[in-house]
Amino acid sequence: MEQALIEAVLNKKKSAFSIFYNEIVDHFYSFLKSSYNLSNEEINDIISDTFIKIWTKLDSFNKEKWDFLNWCWMILRNTTKDFFKKKEKSLYFSELSTSTEENNSFEDNIKDEEDILEILEQDFKSEQIKKAISNLKPLDKEILFLRFSENKSFEEISKIIGLTPWNIRVKTHRILQNLKKLLKNCNNIDS
Repeated sequence: MEQALIEAVLNKKKSAFSIFYNEIVDHFYSFLKSSYNLSNEEINDIISDTFIKIWTKLDSFNKEKWDFLNWCWMILRNTTKDFFKKKEKSLYFSELSTSTEENNSFEDNIKDEEDILEILEQDFKSEQIKKAISNLKPLDKEILFLRFSENKSFEEISKIIGLTPWNIRVKTHRILQNLKKLLKNCNNIDS
């Protein structure tokens, strides 16, 4: 995103905020749709609340402390948590659809983390990966989404999640190792 647009948003230019909204809303929607079991109406409510909070908190944004986009992601994440607290529901994530079709096996070709990363980056939405991801913990799903769908760095994810970049790096490695095992189990079940 262009720095000039961000500066215009920070100066509360409504036209710039509208452009900013259009550039980021689909990313927010995809995140909520793939991570939580929410209706479109609930997603739209969370997104609306998020953008209202972003707009009303622009004066309190600290350039020294935050990257603007990471700050917006943190607001989305906190707004989502608030949504679940208000509903007095516990966090829950969507069960990603599974396929009964026989798919080509990934795990036979996986040798190390770099191979897993390459596969995830090439086809994050693969049915086998969806099956395996549906078995991950909610935080693990969130980290994978931010890392591979949103291409966030460990540092950016750490600011959004609230863990150190080192912890995010270690967690990502462990998540990928767990995902490798889950991929094997998915294929063993399908066989």
